[in-house]
Amino acid sequence: MKKQFEKYISDYGVSLTKLCLSLTNNQNDAKDLYQATWEKAMRKYKRYDKSKPFDKWLYTICVNTYRDELRRFDKKNVLDFKSDEEKERFLSSIPYEEVDHDEYIALYDAMKILSADLKEVLVLFYFKDYSVKELSEILSIPEGTIKSRLNRARNKLRKELDCNDTK
Repeated sequence: MKKQFEKYISDYGVSLTKLCLSLTNNQNDAKDLYQATWEKAMRKYKRYDKSKPFDKWLYTICVNTYRDELRRFDKKNVLDFKSDEEKERFLSSIPYEEVDHDEYIALYDAMKILSADLKEVLVLFYFKDYSVKELSEILSIPEGTIKSRLNRARNKLRKELDCNDTK
């Protein structure tokens, strides 16, 4: 099993790190979430259905672990950067040089207003490119709920970003 997990970590580690950062927006919390996800995956590996994609199973564990942490801690403390330096480190970790950091900062700030359930769906749909059907499986909620959450998240972001443009 150890060799198999070394391969999984090699194959999915970077992608899981990006998901953790997208969910938490905080490097320290992302590291904790990353570790907790792999720990749970190792403990629950016997329950993994090998006929299904490993990444979906792993991301389901990650999202559920994130939800558990949100229940334990005040949401503001989990989602905010602890310092400007930490925020800059996160922004500099964005892999594409052509990204306009000012636009990304505006999007990041606007995403702070979203509830955890809306943020999860938005991050997995747009940043991980999962379909509505795949999200339904990962999050264990109906496709209609996924669609309505995406719609509400988009509308809230649009409204927030429009308000910021007029300031």
